Amino acid sequence: MEPIKQSLSQKAIDRRSFLNRVKRVSISSVTAVALAVGLALPNDARAQESADDLKRFILIGLCEPTDDSPETRAGFNEWFVNQHVEDVSHTPGFVRSRVYELRGKHVNGPTYTEYISFYEVDAVSWEEAEKVLNAWQRDPNAWEGRAHHSATGKRVGNVMRCPGSGWYEMLNSYDGPGKATTQLD
Repeated sequence: MEPIKQSLSQKAIDRRSFLNRVKRVSISSVTAVALAVGLALPNDARAQESADDLKRFILIGLCEPTDDSPETRAGFNEWFVNQHVEDVSHTPGFVRSRVYELRGKHVNGPTYTEYISFYEVDAVSWEEAEKVLNAWQRDPNAWEGRAHHSATGKRVGNVMRCPGSGWYEMLNSYDGPGKATTQLD
């Protein structure tokens, strides 16, 4: 006579094993809890899941002082580098703002500006991001630092020229071996 194990199909044995029964009960319990939590959520919680509609854009500004005088450079650094880029970073939907100063040429390629600013934005479209940014910049009370930024701009005058800027949609992003730091991230 064949042993009982051989007469039962492997599937039947699997269903009857203690570990498989525990596993099925655990999965069923997790599913039930997830369903209960999902049903308990308010209806508007599902409406807030529109983050999938957002795209990552970057607004790039090519900026530099209007001239090389020490006064203009000081005003540019105070207003643009130390205040304007931060001011823009407070715009709704803006993720991060950064400004870089040219330190050297790459190979023998041309350089077009001494400073470049990057503003990372999550928005439905670049047009919507532009609309929000323009409204933000027109609001004298947009955030607590706006009054200081505006006063500095009036005091230093027109210290910046921007030979170019534009909105770019992120298509891919790759992390390199460098470690992110709180200072640079």
